[in-house]
Amino acid sequence: MANKNRKKEQIGAKLAKCAFQVAIEKTEEVKNGFCVGKHAIKSIDRSKVVAADKNRLQGSLDIDSQVKALYPNEPRWDYALSYDDKIYFFEVHPAETSEVDKVVNKVKWLKCWLKTHAPEINKLPKAEHPYTWVQSGRYAILSTAREKMKLSISGINTAKILSLK
Repeated sequence: MANKNRKKEQIGAKLAKCAFQVAIEKTEEVKNGFCVGKHAIKSIDRSKVVAADKNRLQGSLDIDSQVKALYPNEPRWDYALSYDDKIYFFEVHPAETSEVDKVVNKVKWLKCWLKTHAPEINKLPKAEHPYTWVQSGRYAILSTAREKMKLSISGINTAKILSLK
């Protein structure tokens, strides 16, 4: 009997929704976008996220795909994911100096969208550095003070991969 109860508890625990999933479901524009683990991330981009403990990776959201029809001409951000009850937003994009302004505009769009259309997602605890530009190829951003300042002011980190620890 104890074995059956333990199995029921385990099944119930697996069905419990994390705060990220609940917030997504309360956000009209992306309400069907939650996926367990990294499944919302396009397969070509999935290897750009490495989790130290896969059990702490709760879910993901492809923001861009979910809102593309609503904002076809806007600089949409790519992804959000929840790891260890903290939200990470990341953009997979060519890492070149000429792209800095584009990614800065994308994070501005994201922050505005979170405030105005996704307040439930916005109020969740964010990672220490929540906005990451993950390079899709080689890294070719000049280390000029101007470019670094733009990224820093916007709160954007750059990385080869999004490493979740």
